[in-house]
Amino acid sequence: MFQSRSGPRVPAALVGIVAILVAACAGSTATTAPASQAAATAAATAEPTPLVSTAPLPADQPGPNGGVVIRWFVGLGTGGQPQQVEAQTKVVNDYNASQKDIYISLEIYDNKVASSILKTQIAAGNAPDIIGPVGVEGLNLFRDQLLDLAPLVTSSGFDMSKFDPALVDFFKMGVGNAQIGVPFATYPSFMYYNKKLFDEAKLPYPPTKIGEQYQGKTWDMAALRDIAMKLTVDKDGNDASSPGFDPTHIVQWGYDMQWTDNSPLAESTLFGASSVVAADGKTAQIADPLRTAMKWYYDGVWTDHFIPTQNDVNGDLLAKGNEFQSGNLAMDESHSWYTCCINPAAPAKPIVKDFGFAIAPAYNGKTTAKLHADTFSLLKTTKHAEQAFKALAVLADSGALLTAYGAFPADPAKQQAFFDTVNAQYPGVKLDWSVPQAMLSYPDNPNHQSWTPDYAKTKAALQAFQNKYRTTAGLNIDTELDSLQQTLQGIFDSAE
Repeated sequence: MFQSRSGPRVPAALVGIVAILVAACAGSTATTAPASQAAATAAATAEPTPLVSTAPLPADQPGPNGGVVIRWFVGLGTGGQPQQVEAQTKVVNDYNASQKDIYISLEIYDNKVASSILKTQIAAGNAPDIIGPVGVEGLNLFRDQLLDLAPLVTSSGFDMSKFDPALVDFFKMGVGNAQIGVPFATYPSFMYYNKKLFDEAKLPYPPTKIGEQYQGKTWDMAALRDIAMKLTVDKDGNDASSPGFDPTHIVQWGYDMQWTDNSPLAESTLFGASSVVAADGKTAQIADPLRTAMKWYYDGVWTDHFIPTQNDVNGDLLAKGNEFQSGNLAMDESHSWYTCCINPAAPAKPIVKDFGFAIAPAYNGKTTAKLHADTFSLLKTTKHAEQAFKALAVLADSGALLTAYGAFPADPAKQQAFFDTVNAQYPGVKLDWSVPQAMLSYPDNPNHQSWTPDYAKTKAALQAFQNKYRTTAGLNIDTELDSLQQTLQGIFDSAE
């Protein structure tokens, strides 16, 4: 997910931090990025080598502790960083030593080829039991191979009541709405805002609670547009709502949704959740939230000028893609993982010295905040479903793994440790953690990364649309969206 509209923009010195703090990125985006043809060929013709020395154990023999062997496959998402490998190994070793019923066999593969390796293992009848952590895009690749966990949740007494019901429903994304994951690692989205720029414009800060008004009006997309224009300023100090505003010399922008992986579906979530495939699983559609959103965004870029163009995003004023970090973007709808990158890498000094969290604006009375989330799933081929789910439950309850993955825990009882970690990064900045907590109750469902026929080609078509609208003035967005629908239908038809 750490990809701007022009490609990755994370400073090199932050790569290690990003890898830990952004499990959703690795688990949601990298998991489905198609491997290179060379990598895919190598995975199919060579014996895959795990990143850890433990080789897969035979499932028909007991493990070293005498328990049933349950294979845990890591690599579709995050989990390959040294500190993550260490944490995962310790969790497994501690569990294996604590009882004699189950032996978890840990396998960690390079994220670049893990999906190809898993496909090869499934085809060879040598599939693991558990996969994860894995995000929505990674789940898409194996959607028809995943076990419905609902019966095991019931029979085992696994406590779903501690999670927000919206998060439980979020993972009912398998074939036939099967429950293919349990809430674990989340990355809620919300509004980051630069307090200095609001203060300079003499504007009150945006709301932090659902239902709060802004300047006596509903906090919605119309209100966001109005204040974003007031926070967009040209070189002479005129804002975008004033007659003298010069859109050719903007030095500060009011709003953007940064690092959306070039996804118009991601941007459209503030207008409501939608999918580009109809309920029949084969008909392309441009639903009302997507069409309405793209008109709003297009006008924001080319008519009202409070959203930067692609050239603006790539420029020095917006830190070559890290827009909010530049100090020249007033509001940025992004995820909890972005707390990694508001400060530049040392020795550079922070530009945004004080910022806050605000709730996502509503549209037509409804709030929707796009969600990234990682989970663990079981493959249908597991021969020990009860034991595999018991092992999955141990992983999903591990605070050590949540810390290693840099995740915002789905379990409220485990969230304070995450808050403390981020607060320590920003001494003197008072962050209202009730905001991302609240946003977890309003995820986009269907998710903006949900399954479509030939997901990789669908994603490429969506990205092409996104790049065109951010770089080209004078478009008819309705016409462009109709063309996109035709392109998507061709992709879906070819996938059948």
